[in-house]
This record gives sequence, C-alpha cells and structure tokens, in this order.
Amino acid sequence: MARSTESPRSGNAREQARKIQQEQERKQKLGSVLLRVGVVVVALAVVVGLTLFVLNRDDSGAAPSEGPAPAAANEQGGFVLSSSTELAEGDDLGQIDASEVADPESELPPGVAERETGEAPHIIIYTDAYCIHCANFEAEHSAQMQEWLDEGLVTAEYRSVSYLSSSTNYSARAANAFACMAEESPENYSEYLGQVTANRVNNDEMSNDQLTQLASETFNADIGECIEDGTYRAFASYTTRHAQAAGIEGTPSVYVDEVSWADSERPFRELVEEHIEEYQSES
Repeated sequence: MARSTESPRSGNAREQARKIQQEQERKQKLGSVLLRVGVVVVALAVVVGLTLFVLNRDDSGAAPSEGPAPAAANEQGGFVLSSSTELAEGDDLGQIDASEVADPESELPPGVAERETGEAPHIIIYTDAYCIHCANFEAEHSAQMQEWLDEGLVTAEYRSVSYLSSSTNYSARAANAFACMAEESPENYSEYLGQVTANRVNNDEMSNDQLTQLASETFNADIGECIEDGTYRAFASYTTRHAQAAGIEGTPSVYVDEVSWADSERPFRELVEEHIEEYQSES
C-alpha cells in the first residue's frame, strides 16, 4: 500500500492558508455591504436635508426687527376695515423697529376704548394664523362680520401676531402675507385673511407657494414676491411686540369697543349686536 508523502505539517499549512483566504473574502464582502449601506445612508441624509431646507426655506433664521410697514397699518400694527373691501388710512409708519416698541401706559390695549356717541362699534381682533381657535372664530363669524361691515354697522381691526411657533414659522409667514395683501390689494385683505386663517380648521398650514397661489387664483392679486422675500416680516414682529406689551396673552383676543369678549362670557354675535342696537338707537 502506497503511503502519502504529505506531512501533517504541510496539511496544516494548507488548511491555515484556506482559512486566511476565507477570512479575507468575508471581510471584503462585509466591506462591500458596509460601503453600500453607507452610500444609502448618505443619500437619505441628503434627501432629508433637502426636504428640511425646502420646508424651512421661508424662514432663514430670526426675523428682522427693522423694515417697512404697509401704508394702511396703524401704530399698533393693525388694519382697520371700514367695509369688507376698504381699509382706513394708516398712520404712515414708514420704517419700523420692533425692538423699540415701548410698553403702553393704559391698562387696556391701545385703541380699545368706549364707543363715542354716533360712532359705529369698533371690533379689535388679535389673531394668529396658526391658532386653531382663531380658525374656528373666522370660520364661524367672518361672513357675519363682512355683512356688518358692508351695512356700516361696525368697523373692524385685525392685528395679526406670531405667538405660536412651527417648524416653518407659519404664524409670521402668514402675518407677512396678510400685510402684503393689505399693501398690494387692500380690497381683498379681509377675505384673504379669513380664508387663510380658517384653513387651519383642518390642522393645515400653507407654504409660501400656496399663500401665493390662493392670492393669485382666488383674488387675482400678485403678492408672490412680497411673500417670498418676507417684506413685512419685521412688521409682523412689530405687531407681535405691541400685542405682548399690551398684555395680550393668547389668541383670538377680541374686544367690542371697551368690552373684552372673553370677559363678557357671552356669545360673540350677541355681544356685537347689543352694541349695534345702542349705536342704531342714537341715530
């Protein structure tokens, strides 16, 4: 019988070499898998980063404190409606600086006062477009408000603030859009504000493109550049600072002449109609 000429040491060497080769192949495969996973992770990170950039492109950091004010704005950052399509003349604020807003001396917010004989009731509304309660208020009362305005039974003033925060700074962006509309197409200001604010009933916020599209398609108003540039973002901060200085803690905060709707503990329509009846009895 022929005997193997291979020594045990030679066999062990070949087995060791085979194991080393298998380990190298395993490491190569693992490295290839890790490389592919790494590429996927980097790609996902890029996609997520771009998505966040798109969502937040409307907000490039802290809002400026200095900037222009719309012509129709008053000292408190409000817009006074004399009818559903007419804004009263503003206070010619020019350039404003939100950081320079001083605390008021009166206990009531400036402009909140007892109605003078012969003057229509004045309604002041502090509103935030991201506020679901403001959305409910507009959805329920905006049509009636426009009817009162067009009949000359009330005047109304909106002070749009940015109290609530979101990842896209929606409150401030919407307040800017409202100011853009007041400046460029004042006849559509009231209805535009009402539609945008009421949209929050569905827990939705609108992108700059959607705010622009609504203005263009529904109201034939070209305010896209004003919205995208954030022309009145400083003005939104200015209005917000005035509201904070006046002690406004939440939205909607509504006043009918000198009466706070919240303190009256009465339905809004009932409170306004009482003031309207007093006004009509004088004339």
